[in-house]
Amino acid sequence: MAKRIYKNKKGFELSINFIVMVILSLVMLGVGFFFAKNIFFHTTEIGEQLDYQTKQQLESKLRDPSALVAIGVNKKLIKRNNQETFGVGVANRDKEEGYFFLEVECKIAQIKDENGDETKDTTSCPGDTEKFCCNEWIQSKISGNKHEIDIGVLEPNEFEVATAFFNIHKKAEPGEYVYNVQVRRKKVGNSGTGIGQPTNYDSVKKIYVTIP
Repeated sequence: MAKRIYKNKKGFELSINFIVMVILSLVMLGVGFFFAKNIFFHTTEIGEQLDYQTKQQLESKLRDPSALVAIGVNKKLIKRNNQETFGVGVANRDKEEGYFFLEVECKIAQIKDENGDETKDTTSCPGDTEKFCCNEWIQSKISGNKHEIDIGVLEPNEFEVATAFFNIHKKAEPGEYVYNVQVRRKKVGNSGTGIGQPTNYDSVKKIYVTIP
């Protein structure tokens, strides 16, 4: 009788050990997913940031009292399925604080047709399907046909550098794409956000994306 009890106890101990191993495995798997997720978001965030030199150059331009809007390198060659950033700096030269943001829109697509001839499409959506549209490559919230990139509240003579992040579709048509960049300004509400109708701030700037 005692021997039978010993065997049952041994089997019980093995079951406990098995359960503990399963729990530890699940915990380790969860930890692995957590770190993988953090690495992914951290890598994406780095990709959307400007390099230090570009940001310093833009800030140097904006220290000029006459500067309103400054763009770093405005022409870049970007391969399909690749990403790239453009820096746009804004300085508030008004006498009161304001809420600023960028409106970015693809205006002209100069692509090649089946015969190899260059054609211009001003509809801002070249290609057979909407997912190939050059407006879809800008990674920001969209309002109508234009993408909005927040800059935030700027005090008089304060400046800030925003980032326009482009993610080129893997089936994008080769050619040159021209984007309009318009800085817009609103009054500042009690909650620190923009209120009322926006007004244009400085002239329209251009960004050129070439896809080989």
